[in-house]
Amino acid sequence: MLERVLWLTASVAGVGLLIFAARPLLDAAGSTPPPQAAHVVLEDGVRIAMLNGAGEPQLAARMTRRARALGLDVIREGNASSFNYLESVVIDRVGNMEQARAIAVLLRIPHTVQQIDDDAYRLEEVEIIIGHDHRRLQLLDHNEGR
Repeated sequence: MLERVLWLTASVAGVGLLIFAARPLLDAAGSTPPPQAAHVVLEDGVRIAMLNGAGEPQLAARMTRRARALGLDVIREGNASSFNYLESVVIDRVGNMEQARAIAVLLRIPHTVQQIDDDAYRLEEVEIIIGHDHRRLQLLDHNEGR
């Protein structure tokens, strides 16, 4: 019985030491500094859709106000297809990744992807989905009125 207690105690202590030793590596991997917007060049009139992928009330509206204050043309805001987006993302819908990346840098969103479809009725060229990481990325002033 004493051997089992000692073995269990040693195992728990070993796991604790591993977690303690790996924590700086995990923190560094999860906290990528946002890109800098110093030299962002945007084309005029890029049409943007702002979508709430986190489920927080008024998230897309608040982000739309911020984007418009930065000079972006947000033509549509609303909810994403789900509220399960863990990370915010800028999506290029027309084949201009440089423009999508410039918008991502301006808004401090580290993820961009390209998803082109043949939707003849799509008006936006770039789609932005705000995910659950919006607080960590500090996309908005969370002290402002909602």
